[in-house]
Amino acid sequence: MPLLYTLLCYAGILLLGLWWCGAFRSSPVPRNGRLLAVLGGFGIWLGIWSLSEPTVPLSDFNVAYYPAGRAVIEDLPHLFKRCWDTPVCGFVNIPIVALLFAPFSMLTLRHAQWLFVAISLVGVVVTVLLLWSLTDRNPSRRWVILMLFVMNGPLVYSLKEGNLTHATLLVLVVGVVCLDRGWERSAGACFALAAIIKLPLLLFAVYFVGMRQWRVVFGYGLTLSTITGLSLWYAGWASHVAWYREVILPLSDKGLSAFNVQSIEGVLLRMQDDARLYEWTPTAVSPNIRMAGRISAAFLLGLSSLLLLRRPGTMHRDTMYLELSMVLCLALLISPISWTHYYLLLLLPLSLYAGNRLPMPDRGGWLVAVMAATVLLAPPVRFTAGAVSNGLVETLLLSHYVMGALLLWGVLAYARWRVVEVQHLRLVAAKSVAVQDHLPPSVHEADVPVDAPDRKIAG
Repeated sequence: MPLLYTLLCYAGILLLGLWWCGAFRSSPVPRNGRLLAVLGGFGIWLGIWSLSEPTVPLSDFNVAYYPAGRAVIEDLPHLFKRCWDTPVCGFVNIPIVALLFAPFSMLTLRHAQWLFVAISLVGVVVTVLLLWSLTDRNPSRRWVILMLFVMNGPLVYSLKEGNLTHATLLVLVVGVVCLDRGWERSAGACFALAAIIKLPLLLFAVYFVGMRQWRVVFGYGLTLSTITGLSLWYAGWASHVAWYREVILPLSDKGLSAFNVQSIEGVLLRMQDDARLYEWTPTAVSPNIRMAGRISAAFLLGLSSLLLLRRPGTMHRDTMYLELSMVLCLALLISPISWTHYYLLLLLPLSLYAGNRLPMPDRGGWLVAVMAATVLLAPPVRFTAGAVSNGLVETLLLSHYVMGALLLWGVLAYARWRVVEVQHLRLVAAKSVAVQDHLPPSVHEADVPVDAPDRKIAG
C-alpha cells in the first residue's frame, strides 16, 4: 500500500509538472486552471505529509531545539548531550543559536510545538512572497513558484521534522532580495546567517571572495565574526570545544550511509556491501571511497571554478543568480553530510528559473532538463527499502535527490558556459552591446534574438 501511495504521489507531481509547462505559455492562468492547481496542490501536499518521514512529528524540535533552549540558560555544560549514541542526534549548532529557542523552552512542549509550526508556516509564506517580488509581474509564473513549494518533499520533511532548513531558505532568499536591490553588505550578512545555521553554506564565502564581491564579503565577515564572538563571550571556550568534540570530530574521519544522507559521499557509502540504511552511527570510510569522494568533489569544484572565472560581460545580475545557484548545488553535493531536507534549498534556483531571473531559455531541452531535476528533487522523503543495502539499483533509487542536484548543477553550468560563449560572439559581430543593468531606453528586450541562450525567458 505505501508503494501505491508513493506512485500516486509521483503521478501527481508529474501532472503538476505538465501544468507547469502550460503555465509558462499561459498568462494569466485561467480561473479553472487556478482552481485545479489549488485542489491538486493541496491534495499532493497532504499526500506528501502523510507519506513523509519521520513517523514522530517534530522529532528534531523535541530532542534537539526544545531541550537546547533550556540548557543554554540553565545547564550549559549539557547543551551538547548526545542521544542514541550518535553525534547527529541532539543539538548540533554553535551555542548562541540555542538562545533562539529559549522562549520556546518556557512553554510546555505541546504549546512550543504549535508555536514553532506556526512560525515555520509563516516563514514559508514570507519566502514565497519574497520570491514573487523577484519575478516578472506574471501571475502564471507566481503560480508555478507556489506549486514548486507545495509539491516539494524535502520542504515537508523539514517542517514535519521540526528542523531549521526551511528557515535557512528564508534567510537565503532575503539575501538574494538584498542583492537584487543593491544592498550588498546586508546580503553578505544574510548569507553568513545561513552558514551559521547550516555549515555547508560556508562555500558561499569562497565564492564571494573569489568573485571579488568585497561589499558582500565585508557584510559576511562582519556578521560571521560578530556572532561567533558573541557565542564565545556568552557560552565560553569550553562549550565550543564540546561542540567540536561531540558534533564535528566524530564525522571528520567517518561517514553515514543512512538513506537520508544525500551527498556524494553518502551515495558511495551506500554502495558498500551490507551498508546500514536506517542507522545513524558513524562508520569507517574505506580509503577507496574517501578517494572517490574527494576526486568527485575536486572535479565539481574545479569545473565550477573554471566556469565562474570566465567573465560573462553581460547580464551581470542574472548571471550572478546563476552562479549562486551553482554554488548552492555544489555545497549540498560535496558536503560529507547533506540531509535530505537540505535539498529544499534548491527551491531557490528552481524558483528563480520559474520567475524569469536566470539567463536560461524556457523551452526545448532546457525546460525538460529542469523539469526532470524538479521531479527528482520533489518526491516525499520515505524509507521503503530494507535495513541493509542490496545493490547498486536500490542505492541509486534511494539517492534520487543527489541525481536531481547533479542534473540541476549540470544545466546551470552549461547555461553559465553559454552566457560567455554568446557574449564573445556578439563582441566579434558588434562594437557595442546592451548590458542588462543599464539597458538604454531605446533598446527593448524584444530586440534580443529569441534563440540567444543568455536571453531572459520570454513571457
